Formats: sequence, C-alpha cells, structure tokens
Amino acid sequence: MSDAEQERTLPVEAQIVGMMLEKPSPVSEPIPPNRGLKLKKAKPLLRNKLQKILSCAVCLELRRSAIYQCKYGHLICAGCFGDILSESRLQNEIASCPVCQSTISKDLCFRNVAVEKTIRELPMSCPYCLVQISPESYKTHKKCLCEKRPTICSNNLIGCPWEGPYSQKEKHQDDCKQIAANGFEILKSLNRMDEESKDEVNLYEKIFELLSVEKFSYHDLQFKHCTVEDNVEFETSKFSAFDNLWVLRGNFKDKPSEFHYQLILKSKISAPLHMHYLLVKGPYSDMEIKPKLCQFTFEERVSEGPSETLNLWYHSDSLRSFFHAKRINIRIFIFVNI
Repeated sequence: MSDAEQERTLPVEAQIVGMMLEKPSPVSEPIPPNRGLKLKKAKPLLRNKLQKILSCAVCLELRRSAIYQCKYGHLICAGCFGDILSESRLQNEIASCPVCQSTISKDLCFRNVAVEKTIRELPMSCPYCLVQISPESYKTHKKCLCEKRPTICSNNLIGCPWEGPYSQKEKHQDDCKQIAANGFEILKSLNRMDEESKDEVNLYEKIFELLSVEKFSYHDLQFKHCTVEDNVEFETSKFSAFDNLWVLRGNFKDKPSEFHYQLILKSKISAPLHMHYLLVKGPYSDMEIKPKLCQFTFEERVSEGPSETLNLWYHSDSLRSFFHAKRINIRIFIFVNI
C-alpha cells in the first residue's frame, strides 16, 4: 500500500494530528527576515492539505453539506452516503465504508459537526467563474463582483430579452436595438414577455396540481462521470420508484453550455406507464435550475425518455467544467398518472 493510500485510510483526526506534527521546527532556529513571506506561501499549502483530509472518501470532494463518518472516522458527504445506502438496499447488500469496509447505516454513522464547521471556513468555488473565494466574501462576489455573474439588459423593462455574463453587459447595451425600437416593436416585445410570464404561472399551477396526485415520489441524486461507448457522459445511481428501477443519464451534445438528460427505465413493465417528472436543484447544490415539467409514456419496448435540456437560469461556458469538477446534486420529482 502506498503512503498516500495509507494516509487515506487513517481517520481524519489522525491525519490532522500527523499534519501538525510534520517537520517540526527546532526551538532554537533563528527567525529569518522573510518569515512573513514564507507564512503567506504556507497558507495555501495548509489549505490544500486540509481540503484533502476533509474531502469525502467517495467523491473526493469538499462538500458543504452534512458530513457523516463511519465508526473508524472516515468521512462521507450526505450525497454519497445516501447513494451508498440506496445502492446497497437495491442490491440487498449491507452498506459498507469504501475505505475500511466497516458496516455503515443511519444508525451506525453520525455527523461530524467539527468537520462541517471547518469546511465552512475554507474557500468556496464561485459557480460562475470557478474562482476560490473566502466564505465571508462569497455572497458579495457571487452577486456583485464576479465578472461572469448572470445579469439582464437595463432595457429589459421595455422588452429586451438579453441575458448573459456581467462582463458583456456594457457591450450589449451599447449595441442594444431595443432602446431605438418604436412603440409597436416595444409593445410586441412586452406582449411576448407577458406570454412567457403566463406560461410560467401555468407551469407552477400544474406542478401544484400534480403534488396532490395519489402517486408521486422524489429522489435526491448525483450526476457522476461514466463512460458509455468511449463517450464521457454523466449518470446517476439507480433508484427505485413505483416498484421499478430508474436512472438519469446526461451529456453535453453540441454546446458546452447545454446539458441534456434522459430518464431511463431499467425494469420490465407489462403495461404503459404515463408519467410527469421534474428536475430541480438538490440539497447543497450551486445550480440554479429553471423548472421544466416533462411527460412521457414508458412502454415495454420504449424504456428511454426523450432527451431534455437542463434549463438553467444562466447558461455559462464554464458549465462543462463545473460538471467535470464535481458531482452535481439534483432532485427529481416523479408523478404517475392513473
């Protein structure tokens, strides 16, 4: 077993203690004149070590979510913890820690609040520019300072539909044609916006109506990398709904800013199954997803739903990098029409 693997199998407390005891400086060592500079350089190194130690043992990412640990102290984020339990339940197996193979369950594992608090003090990644930001500056950067944050044209109230990164707003407004539009064109744009608003209201009314049906369920899932016929795609773990197994699969087809997904039935059915389904952002997710209600009838020979576009409030060129950088938490609601 390599040194890195041995370090990974140690409980988080042991790793932190080992890091603190690493290469101690002699008491008699003189303080060099550029000590302050070295300390500044040491901060990123310390932060990187902490990120490595406190990351989830499954996805190897630093999650700002509930953090569980097995009886030997290995950390698992809430998303991966739920995935492990779900997969084990579907396969009728006992769930185990991916590091030490000890049995894990909701009764045997508990949250490590100290680790959760420590993670919340570490830098956060901006969902638009992917730059690491300190927690105290994160909200200000995301809403006011990030050059790639989503924004709309100042002429939106007179019908300009443009939306895009803040860095392009000034250039757009210099060329915005809406400000020179005549009354008829402005009225036409406003009518279009009014129709879009009505469609949005109808969508929410339909969703609320579906929430009252007898059979519906929701599931918290993670899109993870997978390879299908030499193509890099994203797939969730299998999940059970209405006595059938399902999976979500996604990919980037044409544009790096457009993610497409499919709901796929993995079980055999004897009768058609007409369903509505809806994807929203999952717990602790940075994705802002526009609700889009999909419907499809699954049959014995038709097990794959249509390819749908994941509607985001803002399409960024960094979306592909965002998906490759981490597992994406999503929540799916499924409604069965009887």
